[in-house]
Amino acid sequence: MSAALPIPPRLAPILDDLTPAQRAAALALRHVLVLAGAGTGKTKTLTAGVAARIELYGMDPSRILCVTFTNKAAREMRERISLVCGEGMAPSWLGTFHALCARQLRAEPDVAHLRPGFDIRDADDTLGMVRRLVKATPRERLPRPQDGEPGDARQIAAMADRISRLKEDLITPDAAGHHVEAMIARAHERRSFIDEAGWRFVVGLYGQYQALLREQNAADFADLLMWPTLAMVHNETYRYRWSRRFTAILADEYQDVNRAQFLWLKMLSDVSGELFCVGDDSQSIYSWRGAKVGFIRGFAKEFPGAQMFKLEENFRSTGNILDASNAIIAHDPSRIPKTLYTRKGAGKPIEVLNFAYASEEADAIAAEIGRRAAAGSLWHDIAVIYRQNRLSRAIEEALIQARVPYEIVGDVGFYQRVAVKDALALVSLSARPDDRQSDEAFRRVANRPARGLGAKGLGAVEMVARERDLSLFAAVRETHLSQKAAAALTEFERVVRDIGAREGITVGERMRLLLEETGYYAMLRADDSEDAKVQLENLAELAEVADRYRKVEHLMEHAALASGAPGEKGRDRVQLLTMHRAKGLEFRHVFLPAWEENLFPGSNTRNFDEERRLAYVALTRAMEQATVSSCDYRQGTSSVPSRFLDDIPEDNRVKRWNWQTGGGGGVDSKAWAQTRREMDALGL
Repeated sequence: MSAALPIPPRLAPILDDLTPAQRAAALALRHVLVLAGAGTGKTKTLTAGVAARIELYGMDPSRILCVTFTNKAAREMRERISLVCGEGMAPSWLGTFHALCARQLRAEPDVAHLRPGFDIRDADDTLGMVRRLVKATPRERLPRPQDGEPGDARQIAAMADRISRLKEDLITPDAAGHHVEAMIARAHERRSFIDEAGWRFVVGLYGQYQALLREQNAADFADLLMWPTLAMVHNETYRYRWSRRFTAILADEYQDVNRAQFLWLKMLSDVSGELFCVGDDSQSIYSWRGAKVGFIRGFAKEFPGAQMFKLEENFRSTGNILDASNAIIAHDPSRIPKTLYTRKGAGKPIEVLNFAYASEEADAIAAEIGRRAAAGSLWHDIAVIYRQNRLSRAIEEALIQARVPYEIVGDVGFYQRVAVKDALALVSLSARPDDRQSDEAFRRVANRPARGLGAKGLGAVEMVARERDLSLFAAVRETHLSQKAAAALTEFERVVRDIGAREGITVGERMRLLLEETGYYAMLRADDSEDAKVQLENLAELAEVADRYRKVEHLMEHAALASGAPGEKGRDRVQLLTMHRAKGLEFRHVFLPAWEENLFPGSNTRNFDEERRLAYVALTRAMEQATVSSCDYRQGTSSVPSRFLDDIPEDNRVKRWNWQTGGGGGVDSKAWAQTRREMDALGL
């Protein structure tokens, strides 16, 4: 079809910037899978695919749905499309799975048994609700976990995760019992371990949890996808109504979809037959959160006649890095074959180093980072990437001693911070004080600052609320409490209702008034700790965001969908992060410590192929230099190098620093001394 159509002037520049493989993929229609290897320009190809549908094929942007996995990716794609097609021409249905599904569910909330204006509970809220349900269960009725004690934090987190996993597999509370018994039967057939008592307990807990959500007119993140997808699967009229809205469906990171996401995409593309997916099965590393690599590998079988385009020219890394990465991933027996190549040249061999102890490894990495900085490398171009968070500690200590500035990527997200969640709860409570929907918000802030409402008093309030069908906030005045608590909560109620009733102010102004008059600001100002100062700064930043909104529900949805989103990349720090967090990022210099058996792959690993894909992802983050290391002893036990090291060809590796083999000069002591003086001056 594209050959018969002249290329519009606005589309020509973006197509001219593509390789032949990228261009062919972008112009293809119907069912299309773009197998985009690491660093091969998948985002550019996906953006061109959207632009071609608008500019060349005449599709209305309002009828194109484009889904990503992160808010950052959605923003970048919107900006790129607007540059090509003009302001306002990006698809209006462009965003993350959660954001788009929330929009679909807002339009028809009854498919999830919800009312208009429902709240969205984030992962932290979900954990709190599950915790309360578990704590309310007599200890003798709780299953005994393999590790820890019944009802401890680890068990509660595992139960919350199992509920989410059931939802991702589109299992409702009514169907959970049958599903779990079938799981147990399959495990018995395979003679593999399964936590029978734990899973059976979760079946009942799931029903209680979902009933609580419905009572509060709330949906968690998994609900956003589960209910619209189930409605499309079981209701042909609903499916046709939604599917006919769109002339094309495009999806990024297709290797990461779970069952619900796969069916959602399939159902929405049912009428148009237009499904354009970009991904790489060699970078499928999230099975632990429900992703199933089989969906990308089975694309051609699921959609007969589908076209597949392989993007194999890598624009990120040097030849030695790619040859090593290709060699490692070649041992994944089920992968879709492809071989990355580059025109950048061989570059420096991969440094494969062995040390006696972890402290020696960490000190050597810190010293080499300092040497490269002294030679002109920028801090933020350097990353240390490890398999598990706990492996960062030795590296941190060494960097501190070497006076190297660093940051750990993946710290608590902005919308997960305590003060931020408290402020959002106050605003939410002021908007719906008499609605059960506000109960979670009340629990969070009723005693912050302290108002004498302990666990016993809160339990009394909850009992009155249940008996009289009131919100917790409204039930306070009907509950017999201590004189101190009654007086403090009466004043709290007056302030919240008074400010909540004010009109003509932004949500930010409402937030500042609530924080001031409820005593929250005073509580933080009275605390002279650094943490309190940071929380005040967080609240100031949140209030500025809230000033953009006139309706509380709009701010709350923004916060819920943005929670857990990764922060902006540091511009003046060495980056420390896990392999999973490193996916999608790139650095000129990458250090990969602790490549040892029992750590990578881990001793409890069941999916060695996925661990291999993780090694491939980690190594392909490097643009110019990659350093892989192992130790003979770590944390008091002996270890052996990872099996993945054996797969790196001898021609692509050296067993010492490159500068020791003529690949660069040694440490410039004068330059390093000057670098340290500059860091001292900056207080680093």
